[in-house]
Amino acid sequence: MSDLITISYRSKAVLSDPTRDVDDIVAESHSRNEARGITGILLFDGEFFMQTIEGPAASTRALFVSIIEDDRHENVVPFFICEIEGRDFPDWHMEFLEPGETAKILLDMKKFNFSYRDLRHVQAIRGIAVGFESLS
Repeated sequence: MSDLITISYRSKAVLSDPTRDVDDIVAESHSRNEARGITGILLFDGEFFMQTIEGPAASTRALFVSIIEDDRHENVVPFFICEIEGRDFPDWHMEFLEPGETAKILLDMKKFNFSYRDLRHVQAIRGIAVGFESLS
């Protein structure tokens, strides 16, 4: 069994100065994630964030709790949480794709329906609640 987990989520951005705020998020994330052994990627289309973080289970869960509490976004909806054997982003402590780059990858990102009813991994979302209760 691996001690690594991955968490992917989407959220709606609440930014007063998007350029500065996103730069701050990336800078903070890069140094913090490197120290905690967390890697991942952040996508932003100008309205929504999508992010995947991966790393040691305890550190990644703790980071996700702080992400949920961050007031620079709202409506954080996790859509994939699981144990992993290896990382998808082993060299990226936080790689950021800006709106233009994100649009090339996810042309219809704004049309995605991230409601709980349509998420493929609802069971994983329920299962992670047990892990968050132990962090409190």
